[in-house]
Amino acid sequence: MRATAQAHWRMAGVCGRKGKRPRVASPGERRVSSEAPRRDNGGIRFSLGSNRDESPTYPRTQLTLRLRDTLTRSVRTVEPLEPGRVRMYACGPTVYRYAHVGNLRTFLLPDLIRRVLLYHGLEVVHVQNITDVGHLREDAAGREVDPMLVAAGLEGRSSREIADAYEAAYHADAALLNLLPAHVFPRATEHVDDMIELAERLEDLGHAYLSPAGNLYYAVATFPSYGALSGNTLDALRAGHRSEVEPDKRDPADFALWKAAGPDRELRWSSRRWGEGFPGWHLECSAMALRHLGARFDIHTGGEDNVFPHHEDEIAQSAPLVGGPPASRWVHGAHVLMSGRKMSKSAGNFQRVTELAAAGLDPLAFRYLCLTARYGRKVSLSDTSLAAAAAGLDSLRAGLRALGEPPTDGPWASDRPLIAGESGGRPAGRAVGIAGHGDGGIEQPAIEDRATAPRAPLSPAGRTLHERFVAALDDDLDLPSALRVVRQTLRAPLPPDERRWLILDWDFVLGLDLHRAWESPSAELPAGAAALLAARSDARRTRDFAAADRLRSELRTLGVEPIDRPDGSSDWQPIDQSDDGPTARSSLVRKRSSNR
Repeated sequence: MRATAQAHWRMAGVCGRKGKRPRVASPGERRVSSEAPRRDNGGIRFSLGSNRDESPTYPRTQLTLRLRDTLTRSVRTVEPLEPGRVRMYACGPTVYRYAHVGNLRTFLLPDLIRRVLLYHGLEVVHVQNITDVGHLREDAAGREVDPMLVAAGLEGRSSREIADAYEAAYHADAALLNLLPAHVFPRATEHVDDMIELAERLEDLGHAYLSPAGNLYYAVATFPSYGALSGNTLDALRAGHRSEVEPDKRDPADFALWKAAGPDRELRWSSRRWGEGFPGWHLECSAMALRHLGARFDIHTGGEDNVFPHHEDEIAQSAPLVGGPPASRWVHGAHVLMSGRKMSKSAGNFQRVTELAAAGLDPLAFRYLCLTARYGRKVSLSDTSLAAAAAGLDSLRAGLRALGEPPTDGPWASDRPLIAGESGGRPAGRAVGIAGHGDGGIEQPAIEDRATAPRAPLSPAGRTLHERFVAALDDDLDLPSALRVVRQTLRAPLPPDERRWLILDWDFVLGLDLHRAWESPSAELPAGAAALLAARSDARRTRDFAAADRLRSELRTLGVEPIDRPDGSSDWQPIDQSDDGPTARSSLVRKRSSNR
């Protein structure tokens, strides 16, 4: 019977075989420092607008966000190691090819966690690595290959040119989905010295050995808790390995910390102990998290395929040096399926967000699709699911338009949305003093704790809706329930100003850029039609169907056909004067790319 994770760590071999107690990094060692000024309570406040005297006073409560922790197999409350400050590491892209929407769903998870934490008024330090070396794969013949070098050969470019091009494409794609840029995007190639130092310390502690072929391997037998994250056992792992792949291992479950470089390998570095070579893939995240977040940090995210071997190996590498798992919470997101199979670059069944945009789909419709499922459940990508998501996003915007444009001042004025940048390349927002490169970072103006202290003078019913929305967020990011609260708020018996303010405030977390609701097609509405649509929406809400029918007739005389949806929301489409009936104001044409 497998011991519990807690028992595993009591049993863990955090002392090496030589009997030395490992040096535990101090709490302040190599710790990230924020690029923005800190306020008195230690939190960065992230934007936007001015304080209003009309705001009601709410009591400040402790953080109530709960997330599913893979290590303990339980949903646990996030408890920051530093009051008011959360440090988060997210496994990022391997930049040898374009990122697909399945990859981007994985990166949406830390974006949502960060937005919820900011909504609670906490400072967030977000680090996401860029893998540009060391991610070896097996080819069809069972040989280890570096996809970065394979891509360089196929495209006739250097590996650096490959990495730069696809990293820039990744940042542009992430902006299309409104993913907030991390504060630091450390590249693996810029941290090889850190990886060498970490590997040397593991070797000194007896957790690593040099093979006859000149490769440095981590000896998993020296770490009794190996398998605690994934639930694997060493016996099962040994039985499942193909020992002929690397015969110089002592144990087939051992993994590489450093690989000797062959004579023709482009990416290679010098080490004092092992000669020229390159780091193993798993080593980079241990080294970069230690460099930028310190010995222990709060949250580590990734896709469910990162659980094993990547994060399992990361824990094994870090725990002997820091006294336990480096992250307090390990949070993993599920895959995107396409034609019933996991979307992947290696399998060739993938789609880019730019392909969706080229087919006429708002990229944020894919973000909406992801919000309709819990992050631990798989999402199926199809023409049908994308069309449904696009319709859902359109109906939200239409519902907001029906409430009228938001005022620019007063208690019901909305803050500017929290949106990502739109340029490619390495985006602003990095903490230059930490990453060692960049453009000086970006100022982060302050916000209040919006979760427990909304700034508008909400009615009791409005406060109840707000509390339900926040409760859904805090319940392991239950975004489907949060979206249901949004829909219910559109139809709630509240003044239009209050309904609109709540939904736009919640979009701080949803990231759907709902402020765009008034960009289009409201500009195409004939004069006076917007007011009639809003009045008709209120008439339907109060079940004054006679008034709703009268307003429909008036709208038709203006060339506007109201659309009533089953969920109670509404939209409109222009009436084609040259035909017998209305035409849809837009047609969502889905095309499946044949160039995969």
